[in-house]
Amino acid sequence: MAKTFNLSIVTPDKMLAEKKCVSLIVPSELGYMGILANHAPLVANLAKGKITLKDASGKPEEFFSAGRGFIEVLNNEVVIILRSN
Repeated sequence: MAKTFNLSIVTPDKMLAEKKCVSLIVPSELGYMGILANHAPLVANLAKGKITLKDASGKPEEFFSAGRGFIEVLNNEVVIILRSN
């Protein structure tokens, strides 16, 4: 079984996703980044683009970043905060 990490994607208004994931691809200011279980600690600003995740069952899901927000990775916990317009 693939290793997983906990992912939360939130906005000021609501929780968009909260699940165990196998992989995550996010658009940062320096380009797209891939996140897997046991990733090194990280904080980065998000850029405009597609956020793609695969949950524990392998099902892909997509969200969109308008370039306003950030990602934090720490101890197999990933939090993405997307700001509203």
